[in-house]
Amino acid sequence: MRITGAELPADLDHRAWLQVLTWRDRTPDKEALVTPSGRFTYRQFVAAVFGVQAFMARQHVKPGDRVVLMLGNDWPYVLWYWAVIASGLVVVPLNTRLVRDEVEPILSEVEPALIVAEPRYREAMPSRHRFPVVWWDPHPLSSADLGATDVPWHPVGPDDVAVILYTSGTTGRPKGVMLTHRNIATQFYQASHALIPMQSDDRVISLYPLFHSAQHVFLQAPLTIGATAVVDAFHPDKVVGLVAREAISVFFGVPTMYQILLQDPAFTGAQLPRVRLLTYGASIMPIETITALKARFPGAKIFNLYGQTENSPAVSGLDDAYALTKPGSVGKPLPGMTISVVDDDHQEVAPGVVGEVVTQGINLMKGYYRQPDATADAIHDGWYHTGDLGYLDADGFLYIVDRKKDMIIRGGQNIYPAEVENVLYQLSEVVECAVVGLPHPIYGEEVGAFVILRPNSVLTEADLIAHARQHLAPYKVPVRVHLVAELPHNASGKILKRALRDLVRDFPG
Repeated sequence: MRITGAELPADLDHRAWLQVLTWRDRTPDKEALVTPSGRFTYRQFVAAVFGVQAFMARQHVKPGDRVVLMLGNDWPYVLWYWAVIASGLVVVPLNTRLVRDEVEPILSEVEPALIVAEPRYREAMPSRHRFPVVWWDPHPLSSADLGATDVPWHPVGPDDVAVILYTSGTTGRPKGVMLTHRNIATQFYQASHALIPMQSDDRVISLYPLFHSAQHVFLQAPLTIGATAVVDAFHPDKVVGLVAREAISVFFGVPTMYQILLQDPAFTGAQLPRVRLLTYGASIMPIETITALKARFPGAKIFNLYGQTENSPAVSGLDDAYALTKPGSVGKPLPGMTISVVDDDHQEVAPGVVGEVVTQGINLMKGYYRQPDATADAIHDGWYHTGDLGYLDADGFLYIVDRKKDMIIRGGQNIYPAEVENVLYQLSEVVECAVVGLPHPIYGEEVGAFVILRPNSVLTEADLIAHARQHLAPYKVPVRVHLVAELPHNASGKILKRALRDLVRDFPG
């Protein structure tokens, strides 16, 4: 079975920056961007982007070059993102939680013409590399920064690469997802016109890390329709004050965020009359959480989205009308997208039958940067294989039931076990290991490892965790390591990770 979304407008423009310029001309004094270190009207925002473009021109970067960003949740990230794509360059945002061992292979592959990073991430940068670095603090902007004159839009084709987002692969090697100007411009349109009914008077808050692909839905899209984007980091004790102070009308969070907030009396008791849309993604929201949110915000609507970085990222959405009648569903495909469910022979299965979810359409990435084999493995006959197991019901609603791949999702962050296993295997005393997701009431999953050590090894669980902490971002580090004498295997020798998950309950927490 397959289902296709509505048609997209025939005249949809791939030049997203021109849409932002339109709102500079229409509503120059309206707030475009609010961040911890600065506030910008549309006039100021566009002028500041032009200032960054002028700065880049002095660095002798040229169209098609890659510009790596390692910037936190503040105005520099947003300005640099738009300045890079408006100049015909390619923006490469890096996860700010990565450590040096994870950053180095990405830089070697992408060969950036320029790296822009905050000084606080200096330790993540390789000590020896040939790429120029600009250390950029989110300082208050001066009048000179806002005084740049208009810089012409660099002509780009719809299929030219605009963004490369790095995501870990199942083999542990990071993969650069190439998104084109058509990809992101389409996602901006889908996000604001089909996925979520945004309006130009909305104030949309982004509390997740900006390097995440969800930025295309909740950060960049509002700026193309004249709305206000509000950016900060997720601090549970500050959310209520921020939402109230900034009159937020659209709130996005992963289910973990909502579960944390619903346990906070300040959140459950505060008066937040402007909130009209609550949106979530990354994992399934328990029906109890949806019910609690509807009780907390009786006038608000709840929308779910589903996707992958490879799909820009959103590929489907569940309308509020079905939030309670289709619990667990991730909805129907967005305009321009098709979803199907197939068996191991790539044949479509009947409604209600579980298979692998595959997608096709305008959101689909151009491929993985400099990794043609990985691209060929992921895309067959124009269909992207998500690795998710799910089914379509008789009404055409998609449900995700499991993950074909072994990916762990911790609080909305994707973790690939093979990447963690590769780090543990760096220790010569590790004979065999397997990393699995451990159930967690708040984060959904945590990282757990089962390890066989060589006889007479003196390594402890704490030693293994300390080693992982040196080479992995904190959220990828195992919280529990179980030293075992053997691991379960199937007839072909593959470790039975499902059996390991069943064993978790037999170990003390």
